[in-house]
Amino acid sequence: MKNAFERILLPLDISETPEIIVPYAEELAGKFGSEIILYYVRAQDREDVKHLTLDYLDKLAEAIKRNILKNDKKEITITTKIEEGKPAQSICELVDKNKINLIIMPSVSASGLKIGKILGSVADHVCHTVPIPILLIKPQHAQLSTKKKLFNNILIPLDGSELSQLSLPVGEEVAAGLKLPIMLFEMVLMTYPSASSSSTNWTDYVKVNDHDEQVIESNYAKANEVEESRVLADMNAIEQKLREKGLSVDHRITSGIDAAKEIMHVSKEVGTDLIIMSTRGRSGVNRWLLGSVTEKVLRSVEVPLMLINARAR
Repeated sequence: MKNAFERILLPLDISETPEIIVPYAEELAGKFGSEIILYYVRAQDREDVKHLTLDYLDKLAEAIKRNILKNDKKEITITTKIEEGKPAQSICELVDKNKINLIIMPSVSASGLKIGKILGSVADHVCHTVPIPILLIKPQHAQLSTKKKLFNNILIPLDGSELSQLSLPVGEEVAAGLKLPIMLFEMVLMTYPSASSSSTNWTDYVKVNDHDEQVIESNYAKANEVEESRVLADMNAIEQKLREKGLSVDHRITSGIDAAKEIMHVSKEVGTDLIIMSTRGRSGVNRWLLGSVTEKVLRSVEVPLMLINARAR
């Protein structure tokens, strides 16, 4: 089996972080046979803790090896690195120099919980900079998860754009490697008449002419029907391609105007425990999936979220 995640990077801050992200690294590395890199960035004035940190990382590495050997019967390589500098910049430089395929790190929780200096602005900077997948783990989910397998199914939200479909190859690799089913999702973006939709004030206009009101409403209904047909055709085509690759795939389609809300609703409805979606990074396109929608999902959803930066293209 192709190793999609040959090297997995775990940025650590020697706090509660290992308890949050290590189990996910063990599950992925155990199935893909990945090398794990335990990475700690220390301040220049902390030379006194260097040896203690090295000892800690060595013990953590041995514990991870034992767990993977016990659960997956595989011996993997674990490398430990300690460097001086700023976490965000150092992580990005390490990715460029070491051909990292995946980063696993905690995200800021909805309650604002922060763990050490790895979170907040560091996670945000890394997510918007590196051109590789990043798996973000919420502290609450790590603490509450009691499943034997951390990953049991995948939700992949799409929006009809090529950019959103960057998540598909990664989703395929994860699904094949972990033997997971995929649920595809797309929201039909509904359009409604409003004052901003015409140079004529909609409210005043419909009061004057009931016939024209009906015509305009009919046009909007037809436009929505066309969009629904497009989304259904897209979903069926993508689902068929994935099935031809031997993957278990289904799809959900909803209608609405708030994509993030719909993603979270479907995630709960199908009981997903991993969302894989694209994000625009430093580029930009006017589609619902990218940018603000991703941020809303990250802020509100409790399950692990794997982001695929548009710069990976």
